Amino acid sequence: MRTKINPNSFTVWLSRNDTYTWAHKTGAAWPCSMLSNKRVVASFDANGLYDFAVNGKGDDIDGNELSAIVADSMRDLLPAEHPAYFVAVGQFTND
Repeated sequence: MRTKINPNSFTVWLSRNDTYTWAHKTGAAWPCSMLSNKRVVASFDANGLYDFAVNGKGDDIDGNELSAIVADSMRDLLPAEHPAYFVAVGQFTND
């Protein structure tokens, strides 16, 4: 996984291995994953998702799964005071 965190936005790049591992993790698997073993890039700002691609294309995907994998991936990397934190991570946590 790679990330680029800017003052008002961030982008996360997830490799095939990242998405496969996330979708098959013990105790929290996503059994019907549309993203497993696919490359994903997603960009967020304070308004939410503004750009994404799956395997280099803007495919139609399950928004719930995209939200879950981004929230799980960025939870410990994106500062809580970042403008995009709530839309990408905060609304999906019980903190």
